[in-house]
Amino acid sequence: MRKRLFIVCILFLSIATLVGCIPTSEKESDSLGLESTDRYELLIGLNDVSTGKQIMDTHEAIEIIKMKLLNHVSGVTLTVSNGYYYIGALIVDETTLNCVIYGANDESIAALVDEINKDLNVSVLVSKTPSKYRLITP
Repeated sequence: MRKRLFIVCILFLSIATLVGCIPTSEKESDSLGLESTDRYELLIGLNDVSTGKQIMDTHEAIEIIKMKLLNHVSGVTLTVSNGYYYIGALIVDETTLNCVIYGANDESIAALVDEINKDLNVSVLVSKTPSKYRLITP
């Protein structure tokens, strides 16, 4: 009888331990009230594709690209950086416009990139990631 009680207790403790190890599907706390959307990042190199050199002044390019962006999306954060890459053994230095966009869709981004490629003859690297966001204002 004691042996049977001992086995039942061991079995009960084993089951309780295993149940405690099973991950739960509890929703994470979202105290910020974040919304889900896609985040697009466009890296627009200002070197002309045909010549490999920057033809347009950076400030002029910013104004042109800013207006193209705002014709396709509702808002953008745009910063200027330098990109570097190899062509053979040569290191190329390129002014790059970094554009972060929330609340757009693939169709508007594709139309925007197509317009930038055609009108400015520059390359655009596009990335898309799922994101949670909320604009918090006072």
